[in-house]
Amino acid sequence: MRLPLPTIVSLFTFVAVAWAQSPLAPPAPAAVDAPVHGRLERHRGLQILHVYGTPAERGYAHGFLLGKQIAAVAVAEFSARFARQKALLDQVRGALDRLIEYPEDVQAEIEAVFAGVVASGADLDMPELERPFDQRDLLVANALDVFGLLGCSSFTVWGDEVEGGGVLTARNFDWPLTGSHLLDATMLLVEHLPDGRATAAVTWPGYVGAVTGISKAGLAAFLHVGSATVSFTPEPDAWPSAIALRGVLEQGRADAGAATFDLAQKLLGNTSPPAGYMLHVVLPRVVDGLAPALVFETDRGSCVRGDSPSGACVVTNHFHKRTDGRAASNDSLRREQRVHEGIDHCLGTEDHKLSIAEAWDLLGSVERGGGHAFGTLHSLVFRYEPWYFELRVGTMDGKKVVAAPQSPRRHVLTHAEVFGADDAGK
Repeated sequence: MRLPLPTIVSLFTFVAVAWAQSPLAPPAPAAVDAPVHGRLERHRGLQILHVYGTPAERGYAHGFLLGKQIAAVAVAEFSARFARQKALLDQVRGALDRLIEYPEDVQAEIEAVFAGVVASGADLDMPELERPFDQRDLLVANALDVFGLLGCSSFTVWGDEVEGGGVLTARNFDWPLTGSHLLDATMLLVEHLPDGRATAAVTWPGYVGAVTGISKAGLAAFLHVGSATVSFTPEPDAWPSAIALRGVLEQGRADAGAATFDLAQKLLGNTSPPAGYMLHVVLPRVVDGLAPALVFETDRGSCVRGDSPSGACVVTNHFHKRTDGRAASNDSLRREQRVHEGIDHCLGTEDHKLSIAEAWDLLGSVERGGGHAFGTLHSLVFRYEPWYFELRVGTMDGKKVVAAPQSPRRHVLTHAEVFGADDAGK
């Protein structure tokens, strides 16, 4: 679904005015001589931030090591979205406490990110908004999936239908473009948890949720906008959907099969997306005879589990299991059909298998590029066994977006390069 920026901003308007103002929390104080539990790396041109320890320790490392980048991206994004609508941002900030709830660990992490930014000495001044970026702004930024709408296409194929075997999954992330900072700052945030688990999210400095992510054990998950009836306001105290996705990667077990899908549905029950979302969850292998991919459809009131696919799992932007929302758009239907036809064509060739190169061709067939306000900002092709991870990030050609599948920004990384050979150097 393609929504121009004015439409997305209008969602902020409807959401914000529906709630009364609430007191603003004071900014987090800068930590003094706090240890930094993280490190910043660059592999094949892609910036990878490893953080570890408690949520507060991970957050502080994130903020301290990327303070100047967080400030630059935040100032650019907030200026583009709100410079001409300062009162609207004030309303959103005031409504935040009643509108959005972060799990306690995530709240602590975001607050620590801001403390790290302050300690880094980054310039947080937003001249066009006539004030500095503060902790409440960072909380708003981490809830943008509640207010904005993703486009996106993804698919999963497995077993004998994949060249080399395994579970091959791929996704395009389509998003309104407010400036080249959303492309140039794309990075991997790798969070190493105290129990040895780790997650890697394709994200931006300061954003702790996940719209595209994998776990160290091979789970993958992708967020898509759905076709729910637009309600403009979530239920009170709802999680952002990107936080629920992150929880699936953190808590889900790659070998648990149905239990991991049950967990995904449970965590998504904490969300209340005003326009609906779908979560495409992918296991690294077939477990207990179950298809390794499943789609969950959420709206303001509930989460519905999709049917287990008998063949390739293809997801665009319309619901299949539930019929209580908006009709599927022609654009979403066309992209779904194009991917299915492309997969069928590959399986009908001499080898009857889908290759990695063909997966990229399929993503290219449904990419968004050529405009200046919307595009495919990043794309991923991933397989855990045997390992393959390639992230492509869009770029600009003058004022036009070069969609990620066609972009020269291509990053093929090993498991050790993504997750660290020594568990982030602890």
